[in-house]
Amino acid sequence: MQFYYVYRLVSIKATNRHYTGLTEDLSARLAKHNRGEVPHISFQLQPWVEPV
Repeated sequence: MQFYYVYRLVSIKATNRHYTGLTEDLSARLAKHNRGEVPHISFQLQPWVEPV
């Protein structure tokens, strides 16, 4: 059985900008977001973090 994470990220540069997604590997997905490898997210809003 495969498990997935629903995650929410916040842009450090624009704290009012959020992104919600689904992934099997949370750490790898966050790294992809911050390397600009996720096309539907603006490169200018990086870095992304998980809200506390």
